[in-house]
Amino acid sequence: MSYKVTVIIPTYNSVEFLDSTIASIMNQSIGFENIELIIVDDYSTDNTQELINHYCEKYENIKTFESGKKTGTPGRARNIGIANSTAEYIMFIDHDDNYLPESVEKLYNAVTENSCDVAIGKFQTFGEQKIVPEDWITHDVVLNSIDEDLRFFSINNIWRMIFPKDFLNKNEITFPEGVFAEDLTFMIDAFVNASKIVFINDIVYNFRLRTGDNSSTSLSKGMHYLDGLIEGYNNTVDVLKKNNACKYYDTVFNQHLSCWISDVALSETIDSEDKRELVNKSLKLFDGISDVNPTPENNAVKNIIKQIRARNLDEAYSLMSDYQLFRNRIHQLEIELAHKTQQVAILQSTKGWFKYKTKNIKQRFKLLFQLNLINNHLII
Repeated sequence: MSYKVTVIIPTYNSVEFLDSTIASIMNQSIGFENIELIIVDDYSTDNTQELINHYCEKYENIKTFESGKKTGTPGRARNIGIANSTAEYIMFIDHDDNYLPESVEKLYNAVTENSCDVAIGKFQTFGEQKIVPEDWITHDVVLNSIDEDLRFFSINNIWRMIFPKDFLNKNEITFPEGVFAEDLTFMIDAFVNASKIVFINDIVYNFRLRTGDNSSTSLSKGMHYLDGLIEGYNNTVDVLKKNNACKYYDTVFNQHLSCWISDVALSETIDSEDKRELVNKSLKLFDGISDVNPTPENNAVKNIIKQIRARNLDEAYSLMSDYQLFRNRIHQLEIELAHKTQQVAILQSTKGWFKYKTKNIKQRFKLLFQLNLINNHLII
């Protein structure tokens, strides 16, 4: 049977969310009969593979393939999916996320009607928080080269995109396997080779944002992940070199290395010696930046990077420590302010509201003043 789109899901211990993810694919307006769904598991320790097998037995357009070895990252599973796909167009989705009902159809129409190499949509978070990024994009955009708007390099979430399979094969675009930042490397390879990129101003993806034990916040990022990103970034450098595209180095790494060094500084799961080790491993990456200009703008991070590049490492570590203290204080003040706001909401409907307002208004202003003062210090 001929399919319009192949959707690829890499899985690992996915029992909790996989039914919901698959349901969002089955309910697509383009028609599930037009979708080939390939699921590749990374040797889950729960019943994920059994669940996948159940779907494969029930639906002929749902297929699964052996990954061959456990890698701990989704790159290998996605490569296997691409290699075994039979549709002309490729999409990806993570095992705990959802498509909106018209997502596949909208992206398929965008890539076919514009004869482009990459079509992209917006995404929104769901779960404990809801965020819609990229408010700087307010209409559909067509780029005949990534050079027309370098801001698009900041978009590296491959799960809200569609690609012609022939384009990927022709340019030998694959995911690095067994490393982090594999999607960044893939996207850079796609963007610099694309003759046309289309962005549609529609939300096509629900990304599950989780906190607590599954948090991806800076405070929770550990040595394995932060160290693994260095290898991933080195793969991205290799892709830039392969495509004679090193002119984009500053654009790419002013964003990603700025976020990375911020995460290293703020991490509460690694000690100072680990942080020093990470910085030493990343020196060559920082050396490649010719014009230090963090994205988003952050002068505290900018100063840290400048000291690293100048090999004033003791000063860099000192600035990282100060940055962590300031950010932690901001976090504490935000929690206090949220608590006060909640108290106000409760008391507004009680007889004690006027008394509370007159007694505590100064304290709330003090919290706001401290928060603004610290934020201003970080920017200056």
